[in-house]
Amino acid sequence: MQTMFNLCKPLPALIFLLLISANSHAHPPAGLQFIQVLKDQINGVDGLDNPRNVVASHDNRKVFITSADDNAFAVFNIGNDFKLHFSQVFKNTDSNINGLEGATGLVSVNHDNLIITSGFYDGALALFTPHKDQYQLTQTLSDNLGYDRVFDSDKPTKERDKLGILGPWEVVATRDNKQLFVAGYMSNALSVWEITADKQLHFKQFLRNSGSLITDLGKPIGLALSPANDELYVLGFDAGQIAIFNRDQQGELSAKQLIQNEVNGISNLINPQKIVVSPDGRLLFVACAGSSAILVFEKTANEQFQLIQTVTTDDVQGGLEGASSLALNAKGDTLYAAGEAGNGLLTFEITPAGKLTLKTKLPTAGEDELKNIASIYISPDN
Repeated sequence: MQTMFNLCKPLPALIFLLLISANSHAHPPAGLQFIQVLKDQINGVDGLDNPRNVVASHDNRKVFITSADDNAFAVFNIGNDFKLHFSQVFKNTDSNINGLEGATGLVSVNHDNLIITSGFYDGALALFTPHKDQYQLTQTLSDNLGYDRVFDSDKPTKERDKLGILGPWEVVATRDNKQLFVAGYMSNALSVWEITADKQLHFKQFLRNSGSLITDLGKPIGLALSPANDELYVLGFDAGQIAIFNRDQQGELSAKQLIQNEVNGISNLINPQKIVVSPDGRLLFVACAGSSAILVFEKTANEQFQLIQTVTTDDVQGGLEGASSLALNAKGDTLYAAGEAGNGLLTFEITPAGKLTLKTKLPTAGEDELKNIASIYISPDN
C-alpha cells in the first residue's frame, strides 16, 4: 500500500503551465499549447519546491501555489503573453509567518479577497488577503500542537484536538463563499468553518462520524462538493472509502452513502486521494494512489452512486502509477489525469455514458519530462 506522504519524497521543483486553447478545434495534444517551465531557485523564482496545489485568480491575472517542501505560499502574476512572473512568497522561515509547514491545501474565496491554505505538519489554516496588489498574511488558525506532538509522539492528541485540523490536506469552500470544509488526516475528522463577510473564519464543528451509516471517516484527505453544493464527498485515504453527505440550505450535513473498497463488488478503491465531480453532478471520478487507478461512479435513479468503470495504469500502458491528480474541463467531456509516481499527462474523453477513453498521453513540456505530477489545474474558462 502506498503511503500518501509523497510530501516526504523529493519531487521535481518546477511547475509546468499548459494553456488549453479555447479556439482550437484540433484534437489533443494540438489543443494543449506549451507556454512555460518555471523552476524553483532559478531566475528569481521561489516557493516551488514540491508544489502541491495551484489556483488561478478569477480574473486570470494571478496564480497562487502552495509548496510542501518550501513550506510556502507563492503568488505569480500572469502577463499578457500568459507567462507567469514571480511576485511574492511567504515561508514558514520568515519572521511572523507560520502555519505553512507542509503547505498543501489551497482555496480562493470571494473573488480572491481571501486565500486560505492548509499546513499539513503545522495543523493550521493560514488566511491571506489583498494588500496593494499583493497579499498579506492576516490570520493563522491552529491548535498549536506542532509536528513533534502530532507526528512524532505516542501521546494521544484527541483531548487537545479542538479544531479537527491536525494534518489538514485539502480545503474546499462553498459556492456562496460562506462555508469551508477541511479534511483533517491526523484528526480523522471533517472540520467545518463559517466564512464571515470581514474575511475571517469562525470554527463551527468537526465530525468524525455521522450516525450509524458513517461510523469513521477513514483518515480523510480528499474533498469535493457537488455543483449544487448539496452534497459533500470525503475520501478516506487509509480505509479506502468515500463518505457522501447531504448538505441542506442551512449548511448542515447528514450521512447519505458510504462507498467502501471490497464491499458490494468494489475493488481498487485503495488510498483514494483526489475526487472531481462532473458539471451535472452525475459522475464522480476518483484517483486512487494505492491501486494506481481511476474509478468512475454514476448516480442512479435512487440517488446512490455505483461503480461503472475502473481504469488502471496497466490499462493505459502506464502513467497512472500513484494516481493522485485529476482535473475536468468546464464542459465535462474531458478528464486530465496523472500519477505522482508515473510519467506523462493523460487526457481522457468522457463518453455520454460516463466512461473514460484514453485520447493522448503527453510525455514532455518543452525539453522537460512530465513526471511525478502532483497537481493539475484548469481555469474555469479553460
